[in-house]
Amino acid sequence: MSVSWYLEDGPSEDVVISTRVRLARNIDNTPFPWRLTPEEKDQVRERVEIAFREVCDAQVEKPLVVDLAEMDDIAVTALADKRVISRNMLRKREGEALFLFGDESAGILVNEEDHLRIFAIGAGLCFEKTAYDVSKNAAALEERIPMAKSERLGYLTSCPTNTGTGMRASCMLHIPGLIRTGIVGDLSRKLARAGFALRGADGEGSEPSADMVQLSNQVTLGVSEEKTLLDMTRLAENVASEERKARRKLYDRDRVGLEDKIGRVKGKMLFARRMSTEEAMKGLSLLRLGRELELPDMPEYRTIQSLFASVGAGAIQQQMGRPLDGWERDEARADIIRKCLSQ
Repeated sequence: MSVSWYLEDGPSEDVVISTRVRLARNIDNTPFPWRLTPEEKDQVRERVEIAFREVCDAQVEKPLVVDLAEMDDIAVTALADKRVISRNMLRKREGEALFLFGDESAGILVNEEDHLRIFAIGAGLCFEKTAYDVSKNAAALEERIPMAKSERLGYLTSCPTNTGTGMRASCMLHIPGLIRTGIVGDLSRKLARAGFALRGADGEGSEPSADMVQLSNQVTLGVSEEKTLLDMTRLAENVASEERKARRKLYDRDRVGLEDKIGRVKGKMLFARRMSTEEAMKGLSLLRLGRELELPDMPEYRTIQSLFASVGAGAIQQQMGRPLDGWERDEARADIIRKCLSQ
């Protein structure tokens, strides 16, 4: 399975790495997943799978069904490394599944926090496209499965903060300028007051990693999907504009120093024989900054993003085809980075 949206070009890709839209849905007259027995979770999964396959047939798409309970820990961790599934799904996987449509940029997470998490992801700033894909698939599924909803409240969800539209629209941002100039803290507080969140790359409770953060909406009740998407697009564009100013300020402050730092990390990544996950992520962030500043001989965005998705512990072991200890992972990671950057 190769979920490879990160090999595509996208709007505002110098700041916006990816866009994701998901809808939380639950089957009518069925307890939420945390109240289901293992047998009942299997029944939900089977019911969703039947509807999913029917939708794929109607759309002339090839379905991909992944039963997470039957996958080994390495393969499931690799999916989390690529942010296809949440880290929460690494714990108890009974009855949980991942269904992917056609080109694997859209799918359904089954029996996570809700019965269905219908999602789509794309490169760059592309809320209109991802929202269209999600809405189309959600409507087709709802024709086949009655969803729990209230005329007054909207769609009912396991977590009350998702009740209403059930929509979470988010984008992954690379903001080394805002982080390194100390502006990101004030920005995060302003966004929170307006009903939006700026979190770490792994979502709620996580810290920024490799200068990457996730911008998402917080309010789903009483706000239409259209307004949410318009607000998110506007905010992402504003943050992108501020990031470009901040990184230019960062560069103008000490051009030689920043170029030296980026050049040194590139040399290290081209010749290192061992590299930890943290080293790799920080190094790739600096290479991306070099690309954003249009420094010479920097890798393309797609190369950098491909490496971001390939250097986690799960992804490394999956590529090697066997479990690896810490040093073996570090050696394999350095080898993958070295070969990729040398091409």
